[in-house]
Amino acid sequence: MGRLILVSNRLPVTVRRGRDGVPALIRSSGGMVAALGPVHEAGDGIWLGNIGDRLDADVEATLEENRYVRVPVSSSENSAYYLGYSNSAIWPLFHYLPERVRFNRSQFATYKEVNQRFADRIVSIAEPEDTIWVHDYHLMLLPAMIREQLPSARIGFFLHIPFPSSEMFRLLPEREEILQGLLGADVIGFHTYDYARHFISTALRVLGIHMREGAAEINGRRSVVAIQPIGVDVGSWDEMARSNRTERRMQNLRRSFGDKKIILGVERMDYTKGIPLRLQAFRVLLETHPELQGKVVFIQIAASSRGEIPSYDEQKREIEQIVGQINGDFGSPGNVPIHYQHRSSPANDLAVLYRMADVALVTPLRDGMNLASKEYVASQVDRNGVLVLSEFAGAASELGEALRVNPWDVEGTADIIYQALNMEATEKSWRMNRMSGRIKANDVHRWARLAISAIDRPGDTLPTVLAPEASGDLAGKLAPLLNKARNPVLILDYDGTLREFTERPEHATPTDSVLRLLKELEQLEGCTVVLSSGRDVWTMTEWFGGLNIVLMAEHGAWIRMRQTDEWHASQNLGDGSWKRLVLPILTDYVSRTPGSILEHKTAALVWHYRAAERDLGTWQARELTSQLEEMLSNEQIEVLEGARNVEMRQQGIDKGTAYHELSSILGPFDLVIALGDDRTDEDLFLALPGDAQTISVGDARLSSRYRLSDPSEARSFLRTLLAHE
Repeated sequence: MGRLILVSNRLPVTVRRGRDGVPALIRSSGGMVAALGPVHEAGDGIWLGNIGDRLDADVEATLEENRYVRVPVSSSENSAYYLGYSNSAIWPLFHYLPERVRFNRSQFATYKEVNQRFADRIVSIAEPEDTIWVHDYHLMLLPAMIREQLPSARIGFFLHIPFPSSEMFRLLPEREEILQGLLGADVIGFHTYDYARHFISTALRVLGIHMREGAAEINGRRSVVAIQPIGVDVGSWDEMARSNRTERRMQNLRRSFGDKKIILGVERMDYTKGIPLRLQAFRVLLETHPELQGKVVFIQIAASSRGEIPSYDEQKREIEQIVGQINGDFGSPGNVPIHYQHRSSPANDLAVLYRMADVALVTPLRDGMNLASKEYVASQVDRNGVLVLSEFAGAASELGEALRVNPWDVEGTADIIYQALNMEATEKSWRMNRMSGRIKANDVHRWARLAISAIDRPGDTLPTVLAPEASGDLAGKLAPLLNKARNPVLILDYDGTLREFTERPEHATPTDSVLRLLKELEQLEGCTVVLSSGRDVWTMTEWFGGLNIVLMAEHGAWIRMRQTDEWHASQNLGDGSWKRLVLPILTDYVSRTPGSILEHKTAALVWHYRAAERDLGTWQARELTSQLEEMLSNEQIEVLEGARNVEMRQQGIDKGTAYHELSSILGPFDLVIALGDDRTDEDLFLALPGDAQTISVGDARLSSRYRLSDPSEARSFLRTLLAHE
């Protein structure tokens, strides 16, 4: 087992010198540090990040002793990379505030240079068995940069902020490069299902990468999307909240505030936190419920953050102005409605306020998770508080018992605060108990443990693109097996396997050569020959009805055993009522994509765009696939991208299922030879016995034993196989 290499923009420590001049490392605050600090300290791993450009030799030595590796970033680079591209482009865009976005090519160039410096430093220290875990939006190019130099490395990435919808992400000029950077990781972690869904949709719409079951196939490996909501150190907050120090501080504060109800807000000074709107909601509360004036106090703590960025300084001035106005309008001697603190508070001081607060007001405009909400719940040991939480915080997906608000709705937020202040004690206790149990079960230590194990766990091995076989050589290998077998089966796909694709699907009629070949194959003594296609029953009957072979239509939805038999539907075939949901959308795509057509089947609908202009067709296919996957997420329907088509088909109708049905009637088979060219044939290959002789045709990455380069080679192989018979 190798080491864990943690990577973040900043190292989780600051350096201070004691009176004796000896440097000491002080751990920083924050959710990520709380989560990963114990992991780093308990193991033999390394934490890599920036802590300034130049350090004294003794400080460097102290960092090295504690297994911290510094990546130097100069102040000018930090200005462009961190304050610039990271926090003036990515941060506001990912938080759905495009009016605050500032795109700058030179800043992106520096962002890229710093990411490359991180990659080079990691490569210089990484060992083959190490696990590399990269964190957050400052380093989104890094996974692919590491992968380029260390193709076999185990790499994880976790995004601590929201991942926006594809419509928002596509505003980013460097969108392709950012996505490709993230897809260099084996596991890409997000806080919520929504963020993961947005990423999957964006990968499809921007790069054309179709992630099936949350995984993408990238250059022969699997990149997996994971939903990993971060927690807090529940035990630590509970202990601080119950401490004697907290009891003493609470008594002192109670003497100051008397019997006033306490509303609490805790966050960084950031325009995404919605502090001005929250203050306006408090004003509305006092205006609409004058009986609360003098009976409620709002404590707002806003820790300093990124003061070098002008917009943050503007936010500070706006907040201070609103606080002054409210205190001036509603305050009196001995009564200050808002107590505002623009500085950080130690965790043990926050625990006092969390435990005392009757209402915690957590109303960001957008937040990746928001750990303050979980810290409040963890510190509510008396179970007498109420959490008011923005529906746009990631934590809202976990803390369902909180009172949810839309922070943009100032009057609505005021109404919810009033409801929280007047909630019955039994309801408060019930809500808090439910949330408390949930955050205990999913604390920060569990998050770190599960996330690391997901990266360490080997992913599914993807099939490689095999070197093509010469048709004659392959026939020479398999002919002895066929001659020896007592009950063999030969399963052939049609389009792309026996017959080349044509611009329009209906033009791919079987040639005389193909029909002669199938007629000769049906004469193979003792061998069951199966032609399995996505074509419908009527087409299969018209083209191949005169052959005495098994025919499968619509990838196994219908089977005809012999020439004289009738077609029989699969037992899994449904009523097709789902088609009503998607037909209007498909009709629209046909009308606005010249050259595209819609094919109707009993178990499927297929949108073909082979005759459409290539770039337009590809773009429309990405949009359509993303739209359908979201629409049909609760239906038993699969959306498959094929060779210039998008197919919607009922789950349980595939070539693999059809093979099992065939085998139960005509099997067991002692030899299986199967040829196919696309994703629908992979269903078959995966369902076959381990000793099956599977052959892919073309360039698709399928889990086959052998590969033939194209349909002409497939036909040549079959003719040579017949000659050996």
